[in-house]
Amino acid sequence: MVKIKDYLLFLVLTLLLGSNYFLMEQQHMLLYLFLLVFIIFSFISLIVSHKSGAKIQGWGSIITYRDYTSIFINLTQLGIIFNLFFLFHLGNYDQIMVLIGFIIMLTGMGFNLLVRRELGRNWVPLSKTTEGQELVITGIYSKIRHPFYTSILILFLGITVMAWNLYAWFFYVLFVISVIIRFKKEEKELIAKFGAEYRIYMEEVPAIFPKSRLKDFFKLV
Repeated sequence: MVKIKDYLLFLVLTLLLGSNYFLMEQQHMLLYLFLLVFIIFSFISLIVSHKSGAKIQGWGSIITYRDYTSIFINLTQLGIIFNLFFLFHLGNYDQIMVLIGFIIMLTGMGFNLLVRRELGRNWVPLSKTTEGQELVITGIYSKIRHPFYTSILILFLGITVMAWNLYAWFFYVLFVISVIIRFKKEEKELIAKFGAEYRIYMEEVPAIFPKSRLKDFFKLV
């Protein structure tokens, strides 16, 4: 169940955006739209995770469990987002790239919600396992081991494309590195918990993207 403080936070952010809508200049409308979509997605993802039975840890848990990979990921994400903020604020952007990036971002958001629902109560926002956690290897997880990371890589690729400058790509490369470090650390925890079952799963299923079917295609030619 979503906590009252989560509803209040969403309400406050929505009211702040709403109160500034009529004060914004036309050139800042894209910034407004981006913020609105991102806030709505964040709230819906919270609802989906709670309804699926996942326990959402607070920011303090990052320090408690020494999950510094989360800090690295969040900092690189903020770098990508703030870069886009400045571009939208200054009106310095390419409309075509913004449209392409926006579609990619929405694709990542939609995929992220599907992954959250499928993983259910087994989703953990930290690179650690929990008591009673089950190994999910069906559905999306039968194709890739870490679809959650795939979804956020797609999502932030969209934001990077929207910005389309060297700063955005610099932070995106750092973001990709942080995700790789994160899921490798996470897999050590999963091996420790599930042992041989997870090792077999690792051998059979790729980490981030599905296996290419090109080999099968050439066999048929």
